[in-house]
Amino acid sequence: MRKAQIGFIGAGSFISYRHLPAARDSRIMEIRVIADLDEQILKKYSSSMPVGYTTTDYKKVLSDPKVDIVIIGTKQDLHAKFIIESLDAGKWVLCEKPMSQNDEESQAVLAAERRNRGKLAIGFNRRFATAYADAKLLMKNVERPWYINYRLMSPNPDKHKPGSFYEHEPRIHYEGCHIIDLICWFLEETPKRVFMTGDKYFNNCCILDFPDGSQVSFMCGSMGTVCYWKEYMEIFSHYHAITISDFVDMRVRGFKGEFDRIYPLYYGVLAEEILKYGFDFYEVYGSKAILQARNENPLLKEMELELVRRPVPGAFDLANYDISQQDYLNLSPEKGWVTSLEHFAQCFLDGSEPHNADGKAGALSTQIADALIRSLDTGTAVEV
Repeated sequence: MRKAQIGFIGAGSFISYRHLPAARDSRIMEIRVIADLDEQILKKYSSSMPVGYTTTDYKKVLSDPKVDIVIIGTKQDLHAKFIIESLDAGKWVLCEKPMSQNDEESQAVLAAERRNRGKLAIGFNRRFATAYADAKLLMKNVERPWYINYRLMSPNPDKHKPGSFYEHEPRIHYEGCHIIDLICWFLEETPKRVFMTGDKYFNNCCILDFPDGSQVSFMCGSMGTVCYWKEYMEIFSHYHAITISDFVDMRVRGFKGEFDRIYPLYYGVLAEEILKYGFDFYEVYGSKAILQARNENPLLKEMELELVRRPVPGAFDLANYDISQQDYLNLSPEKGWVTSLEHFAQCFLDGSEPHNADGKAGALSTQIADALIRSLDTGTAVEV
């Protein structure tokens, strides 16, 4: 069976935890080449998974006629450059978010997308998260306006420290862009004006005002604790409500015949327990796993961490689970990483049109993020 040949440009932590394992384990993909400047990373992967070859020269990925799809996982200041070069080399391209850092880069990417036959996908994987896809389907025929609240809050001390690449990069650009794209996809609309408060780089509260009267508020920041789940979405309309807790627990109210839903995790770990005991097990087990990983993670050592304790004992006993054998990162919820990549690769093999976020969606996310930053600078709402 023909498999899509994947070339990676950049193999940092996110690519290592997400896309490399997804391509390695796929029935329709093979890793042809990994390019990275860090030779130790290349040595690690060449010895731990089936890889055609590794290189420190990304141009070898572009000139390799066997590479079908290029996955870009470098820092964001190189995204636009590598997208353009990859498209011009005749490749299909999946680039991690954000696509661009400003409108000039966006326009250059869009021009490359227009002049080439290869398809471009931006890593806005939340479109493929099962919980969000289900919620969008439930809301499909519900009258507008909708009121949506979103929280994306998780401490990232490594990104705050002096000398970090992200020290002076607005979080609304490199992480808030995920939520901007999700909301525009969910509503199938572009906001007419936006407003943002908070600080320049790390923590913000945003309001997006849509033409149909729908209103979206979301927090994007690095407050809180790793013992508390990262993302939460609330959707309200007249007589309908949906809440989604960290992609795992969806509660549905006002929809005749519908039930609440529990979704398995990204790696499929502890699926039976989560389906049996629900979100409580996910949260309590996760906090204990993080506490046990603390001694091996210098960033966790800096934090004050406490095990989740309920006033009423749960139906499960954590003593029955060998958490020492379970990397807490394996508790990642299913956010659509695998599905989005598999879909893109399958579309390449079929010659069909992918449903991933394209260059226009990437440009729109950057445009809205820029407008939010202008709003912060001026203290006023900004037209989009």
